[in-house]
Amino acid sequence: MATVQQLDPIYIDVPQSTSEMPRLKRRLAEGHVNVDGANQNVKLILEDGTAYPLEGTLQFRDVSVDPSTGSVILRAVFPNPQGVLLPGMFVRAVMKEGVNEQAILIPQQAVTRDPKGNPEALIVDATDKVQQRMLTLDRAIGDQWLVIAGLATGERVVVEGMQKIRPGAAVKVVPAEASRKSAAQPDKISPPAPTAN
Repeated sequence: MATVQQLDPIYIDVPQSTSEMPRLKRRLAEGHVNVDGANQNVKLILEDGTAYPLEGTLQFRDVSVDPSTGSVILRAVFPNPQGVLLPGMFVRAVMKEGVNEQAILIPQQAVTRDPKGNPEALIVDATDKVQQRMLTLDRAIGDQWLVIAGLATGERVVVEGMQKIRPGAAVKVVPAEASRKSAAQPDKISPPAPTAN
């Protein structure tokens, strides 16, 4: 008895949580996310964290849910001329399912919670005064939050010095990058001031 395995091209089966599917459909219906039907490219991150150099294509999405994991299977096909990908390997797949042209991302450190657990942030208005804003967050992306309500494009969010300021206080705005650089050079630090971005 023999097992036949095709290595080039090779199939990669990726589980996707069913909880992600309704959220994406809702965002599509609301017009917050656009899907490019022609873009079915898939990228892989190998076990050691390096990117696989060739892109694959999404072939299909399974129509039945695995009740033990609460996920569906997405199948992608990858060229594998060097035999880098082997059956049974663990890899991470990166797929672009949609694009939110109006997305606002803010650092997670800029978000605090009120006593009821609702997310909020401090912003600096056009007169350099601090205001508090209630936020609606979608999800974490890396070390940032995707904000779906509560902020507008171009508003400045306080990311450092929040414990020193209160809503209504006048502040001197320092971009976060400049603040970090001056902290690395102690001889150039000015007197303490709240930092906002």
